[in-house]
Amino acid sequence: MTRPKLGLIGIVHEEAKSDFWGTMQRVAEIGYEGIEGASELLQGDVKANVARFHALGLQVATHSVNKEQLRDPDALDQVIREAQALQTRDVTFWWDVVDTREQLLADAELYNAAGARLKAEGLRFCYHNHAHEFQRTFNGVYSLDILAEHTDPQHLYFRLDVAWITLGGADPAHILRKMAGRVPAIHLKDVYAPEIGKWTAVGTGIVNIQASIEAAREIGVEWMTVEQDQLRHLTGIETATVSYLNLKEKGLL
Repeated sequence: MTRPKLGLIGIVHEEAKSDFWGTMQRVAEIGYEGIEGASELLQGDVKANVARFHALGLQVATHSVNKEQLRDPDALDQVIREAQALQTRDVTFWWDVVDTREQLLADAELYNAAGARLKAEGLRFCYHNHAHEFQRTFNGVYSLDILAEHTDPQHLYFRLDVAWITLGGADPAHILRKMAGRVPAIHLKDVYAPEIGKWTAVGTGIVNIQASIEAAREIGVEWMTVEQDQLRHLTGIETATVSYLNLKEKGLL
């Protein structure tokens, strides 16, 4: 088993807008080891920014890409240069529709090509799921499974969100084990009711966080990223702190 590093995405966005470096220092002091996104580092002297980020004990866990950039070779080259400057290995595509099987197959072809281009530059291309990849099936097959089946395992990886899997009606631990070898990172997120939008701090809801982390460790996941799509009763820093402490109290860090 491996011990995944602990990352953070989105939760402290408002604090970071007013004081990026002070917020990053607080995040590191809580115990986080990386940030997904961190596009602020691309402003100004990128090399110096990344060095300062690393000095805090933080890494950039992934860079982001959109569909237009995936389709445009020049735009994808720019994403590659940015990811390399940020010294991250992963580039993640965050959301897409899954309306028809034909559309899924066309998307798989696009992802495969983009993933091959990224792999040639030493990067990994990741797809981040939501609930609809499990709610939408074709002949009983999850949309996510169709994407996995029709892409090269070296060209498309998956950043699996355990809350979205739960809201999609599937078992996160089972899905993680099924996708072993293609999951460099998971998103740890929780909900207080089985419906979209009822977000809460990790460890205070109904998602089986412990089983998800146990499965993640078994399959060699490298990053666990804490997320909460909208804040509930706590501030961003409070939410990040509570989520970290809940995971630590359960012996999951």
